[in-house]
Amino acid sequence: MGIRALAATILISALNIGPAHAEDVLLDLSSAQQVATALQAAGYKGELKKNDDGSFYILSAANGSGFTVDMTDCKLTCNGLSIQSFYEPEPLFSVALANEWNANNRFLKVSVNDKGELREWMDVDTLGKLTKANFADLIDWYVSMDANLARFLKEKREAAKAKK
Repeated sequence: MGIRALAATILISALNIGPAHAEDVLLDLSSAQQVATALQAAGYKGELKKNDDGSFYILSAANGSGFTVDMTDCKLTCNGLSIQSFYEPEPLFSVALANEWNANNRFLKVSVNDKGELREWMDVDTLGKLTKANFADLIDWYVSMDANLARFLKEKREAAKAKK
């Protein structure tokens, strides 16, 4: 290989290596403020709020309804997130309904609490950090699965009405 061919190969290789893209930047999501900022950067509302016990959570929204992001696994810093929302009680909400959804959906889970509310949630481990692109994708995925749950519930409501 001639000098010019070798120089061209080195130049092409150097151009392909380049600096990391912005979406490859690792996010520190160990505090509620950092999570709120990351949500906003991903194009979502990220309003910092306080629970009655003084701990922070982030209020956001998609698909016409709100969801929260709670900090989990907290000692000195937090190493996890719980993305969740609640549906007002309906006669439709039951353990059987939750089991049917959960049997077919691995990551976004639902349960019915003692008030009759349907809770949907997805837990995310942030120990070791996430990239900016991965965090945005996780939030988008939650929003997409929330829409799937809304369709599932609509079908169940329609089926219950048809039985009457």
